[in-house]
Amino acid sequence: MSRPNPHPYSESESDDVSGTAPVPTSVEIPGHTGTHSREITATRGDATATRLTGSVGLAQEATGTLLAPLEAGELPNVAAIKGLRLDQLLLLTTGALVVLIVGLLAGLSAVSTQAQFEETSSRFTQRLQEQARELGQTVSHTLALTSATSLRDNNYAFLTEVARSIIADNRNILRVQMFDADGLLVADSDADAKLGTASAGRSTERRWASAFFQGQPVFEFQEPLDYGSQSGKGVVVISYSLEQLQKQLQSLEESKRATVRANTVRMLGLGLGFVLLAGVLVAVQSRRITRPLGVLTRRVMQLAAGDLSARAGTSRGAGREVTTLGVVFNHMAERIKVLLDDVRAKAQLEREVSLARTVQETLLPGRDAVQVGAVRIAGLVVPADACGGDWWFRAALDEVRVVIGVGDVTGHGLSTSLVATSATSGFASAMTLREPSQVNAQMLITALNVTLANVGRGEHQMSSALAVIDTRSGVIDYAAGGHPSPVVYNRHSGQVASLPARGPLLGANVASQFTSRQAQLRPGDIAVWFTDGLTEARDGANRLYGTQRLAAAVQAHAHLSIEALRDALLADVRAYSAGQPQRDDITVVVAEFSPAT
Repeated sequence: MSRPNPHPYSESESDDVSGTAPVPTSVEIPGHTGTHSREITATRGDATATRLTGSVGLAQEATGTLLAPLEAGELPNVAAIKGLRLDQLLLLTTGALVVLIVGLLAGLSAVSTQAQFEETSSRFTQRLQEQARELGQTVSHTLALTSATSLRDNNYAFLTEVARSIIADNRNILRVQMFDADGLLVADSDADAKLGTASAGRSTERRWASAFFQGQPVFEFQEPLDYGSQSGKGVVVISYSLEQLQKQLQSLEESKRATVRANTVRMLGLGLGFVLLAGVLVAVQSRRITRPLGVLTRRVMQLAAGDLSARAGTSRGAGREVTTLGVVFNHMAERIKVLLDDVRAKAQLEREVSLARTVQETLLPGRDAVQVGAVRIAGLVVPADACGGDWWFRAALDEVRVVIGVGDVTGHGLSTSLVATSATSGFASAMTLREPSQVNAQMLITALNVTLANVGRGEHQMSSALAVIDTRSGVIDYAAGGHPSPVVYNRHSGQVASLPARGPLLGANVASQFTSRQAQLRPGDIAVWFTDGLTEARDGANRLYGTQRLAAAVQAHAHLSIEALRDALLADVRAYSAGQPQRDDITVVVAEFSPAT
């Protein structure tokens, strides 16, 4: 809160605009006029040279790190890479695939042929057995009917003749036997057979079964023989030869083997032909694919060795993927070239920015406070970027008067820094063009406007506040152009006021007019000049720091030395905008008028 002001200048006003939190830095560049100033400047020159060398070295080191892989020539040992080539892999895998397919086809063919022959053999065997069974049943049934009378009359000789005549008429029938109701053999086509022998366990039912006769497999067909005996029925047994069936089955087996063998040979020949054809096709196609890949590999090695002009040529018939890979490689190589050019340009720009910042720091006063008569001055610029647009100046005009200047060039970056540096140089030059007795605030700000208008050519403008203080009487002559009014606080009365001055922004027009005002400083007065980067700092809720908070901070820390007061103000705005980026440069200059009693 402002109290009644006994001073001959107006009370402070709060003009809140946007800003961000500062980042505290320190610049050890003390400066003053006279012999002391020259000695300090020499010290600054050595320190500047040291810092400049370090900055350029860092930039070169960063650039060298990015370029090292291309310039070192440490390429991978491609010859040490083991394994099959792509064309060999294609040939082997294709050959193995063809062999597998042909083998599967051959196996399926063999299995199919085997199944087909087995099915044919089974059908043939079944059909032959059915034919033999039908024949046997017919013959045995007929024989049973025709032999019933002879068997009832015990005419066994006739039955034997009938049995032998059947064998003579049908070569597939090897034996005919007849048994009576008691199971005794009564007729047999076999001359070696003994009639009258009993057949144990033979049933009188109609049936057929497999058996052997004289070492040959036969079918035995049994037909009941009813001849009117009270003991039961007799049996007619016919043995049908399977020799023809066995021969036909053997013929089928040999045919099957011959067919399987022929199919196998055919499939092997076909498979070999497929393998050869596939090998030729794979060799041709793999050559068409691997040759552009080999060329692309060599171009990659050239690029890795630092040859940024390496490019992959067009390849026809290699496939869309290989062609796409070549196009992508060419694009990548072009992008790498552009990026490396950008890196080099950025490194050069960083060296230039570092040099510009070093020059700017050289021209700015140092961090330490300077005592000029009854006035003690301390200030600091905290840039938001590598090069800031804020500046401040203090120098003694003569043994009595001291000049203080503060400025803020619009914008950021290297160009803004150069304009601010030119303004500082112009400010210093303006004091040397005339006799110290002719220098006042109006002349200084007018000369500074002309300098900035010529340097910036209307593209850069600047707000500025200048003051010429008589260190004996405390009279202050001040002027401003679009700059915030400084805050004035008296340690003894605790009152807060300001030094308002109006004027246009500097650099807009060479013919701009400026006026100056005078005021009387009282013992214990503390004047605080600042740039809008301080009052425009915002907290997390986007609220401005503002002039009122600045005045309250000055009141709270007025008991400190002006160096500590300056640092406390910067710390307060930094704490206020904690977590927020600094978007504008911040400058704080504190001057205290404390004449001896």
